[in-house]
Amino acid sequence: MKNPKQLYLVLKKQYFDEILAGTKKEEYRGFTDHFINRLCEVDEDGQILDTKKYETVKFQMGYNKDAPQMIVECKQILIDTDEDVDLDKDFLTSENCNFTIVLGNILEKINC
Repeated sequence: MKNPKQLYLVLKKQYFDEILAGTKKEEYRGFTDHFINRLCEVDEDGQILDTKKYETVKFQMGYNKDAPQMIVECKQILIDTDEDVDLDKDFLTSENCNFTIVLGNILEKINC
């Protein structure tokens, strides 16, 4: 059963290992329709109201059936913009912003 307070993301080995070692404390995703739907609260007009409040992120290394996984605290999801973006005038696009998922402690390791 899916946990609505848990975000599920697949990672390449390098990034999985860095999070597991504690050297990578943020994960990034592009500002695309796919991740806007997964990471944001959106109104009926498609306007972003806020980012979702996930409690944890379940990371999996690759797509194998028995792939290593870990569950990590999700402290915050931010929308980071380029320095020259004026939020009163400019539209947010995949060219001028991205999502930053701020990570906390590793809570569980599976097949690691």
